[in-house]
Amino acid sequence: MADAAPGPSSDEVEYSHLIQHLAVAHDLNAVDLRALKFLGATDEDRTPKELGAYLEMGTSAVTGLLDRLTKRGFLTRVQNPSDRRSVRIELTPDGFAVVGVIRSAYRAALQRALPDSDVERFIEFASHVALAFRDASTAGPDGSAR
Repeated sequence: MADAAPGPSSDEVEYSHLIQHLAVAHDLNAVDLRALKFLGATDEDRTPKELGAYLEMGTSAVTGLLDRLTKRGFLTRVQNPSDRRSVRIELTPDGFAVVGVIRSAYRAALQRALPDSDVERFIEFASHVALAFRDASTAGPDGSAR
């Protein structure tokens, strides 16, 4: 009989709890918060298609999410200057404020867990791990490139 896959580690559980806590604190669900984090991760505007690919959501679900976040004042849709048929998504100041709270919560947790001299090193390390996670999330079920 094959060994069962191990369950989530306590760090994964606590990270998920922090995300849920931050979402509830802003009266958002966890997917909405993930969307804001994705949109705030770069200075470039994103398209609904890019957001949907990241969240692994279909067009109608992304439309509903964007409608919800637009109504709350966290983002706006703007016409794409290079393609009048499409829109780009921009965070509003309120959207950036939520992303700032998330980043501050992460940094505060790191500062409680690590010596000051290791915080920046950990952030750099986490950036490398994030790239590896991104690559793994786009791989096929067997780990091969799609």
